[in-house]
Amino acid sequence: MFSLLNRKAVKKHILNRCETHRPGWNCQRVSKQALDEIDGFIRDKINQSIHRHPTKGKTFMHFE
Repeated sequence: MFSLLNRKAVKKHILNRCETHRPGWNCQRVSKQALDEIDGFIRDKINQSIHRHPTKGKTFMHFE
């Protein structure tokens, strides 16, 4: 199974957010497990959106 993430960009985003929002914490790495869990979360959200999507039209749109 391939990743839906741009892992390099996600790592950079996480490290930037840690630096900004947790200045006392010197986080320098993001684990493979964390990236795998984020990828799984995105897959689940996509699958939920597809399941709830109305069966009409030709364009996939996100519905709450």
